[in-house]
Amino acid sequence: MSSGKNLQILINNNRGTRNNVELSRDGGGNPKPSRLQQLATKPLTGFPEAETIRGLARALNVTYSSVISAIAADVGLPMGLPDQSALVLAGAGELPSSSQELLLNMSRELQRLAGATQQVN
Repeated sequence: MSSGKNLQILINNNRGTRNNVELSRDGGGNPKPSRLQQLATKPLTGFPEAETIRGLARALNVTYSSVISAIAADVGLPMGLPDQSALVLAGAGELPSSSQELLLNMSRELQRLAGATQQVN
């Protein structure tokens, strides 16, 4: 489980002695210093805009993937780890498209019913 602070750690570990104004400048002016303060101290509730991600990567001298991975983990979508909620059906990708669609529709319906049952309980 993520601590929800992966982006905060990434920012603070790579800022060096730079303050938010200097980081913003090094990121090409994006994110703004006030937004950097939020990102470095408050939990994320969703993905920042692409320009924010680009600016962070530039300012912190890290890859886009590093920034995106930290953000994804913070919002509960860890990348690079097996998705424990996924069910892989070996060979299903080789079925005719009509059969694949049937499997997808059945899965959606079962998930919807399971969600409705959980709400009742």
